[in-house]
Amino acid sequence: MRRLLRTLTMLLALALVFVVARGDLFRASTTTTTLPAVSACSAAQLHGTWVDGTAAAGTVFAWINFTNTQETCTLPTWLDVVMGTDISATADQFSRVPVLAEMTKPDGGAITKSPEGVRLASQESASVAISFSDRSGCDLATSVTVSWLSGSIRQELPIAATYLVSQCSGPSAFVSPVFR
Repeated sequence: MRRLLRTLTMLLALALVFVVARGDLFRASTTTTTLPAVSACSAAQLHGTWVDGTAAAGTVFAWINFTNTQETCTLPTWLDVVMGTDISATADQFSRVPVLAEMTKPDGGAITKSPEGVRLASQESASVAISFSDRSGCDLATSVTVSWLSGSIRQELPIAATYLVSQCSGPSAFVSPVFR
């Protein structure tokens, strides 16, 4: 009888170890909520506006605001910004800002980078900060274009800039990640 009781006790202990090891005994039921997939914003659904900033020590600071005019979409973390001139027929590409602390929001607040991009509902806005050299003798900029990929299609959004001085192909033309 003792031997049978000992055997049953060992079998129960082994079964309990097996169940605990699998996690079935103490597994809590969890619910996860995922947001539905949202497509990348197209240029046709965004309205872009240039916001003048300041100019000091040969550098111009400005912002470009994007307002979504249609259904919810996502702007990627980084956008390409090009400022071009008709005179020299060149386009100057803005580089990603090397140190994010060097640029701020229009209110002076810190810009934080969202690795997955910025989700915009209808009528919501997001921005990028830009800085570039303001040297005398530079050609006047005649175009500012923001671009990004939406799937495999390149989106291009022309922006009417009010501070139209190009950076003369200088090395210090930077764009921040998209921020809210």
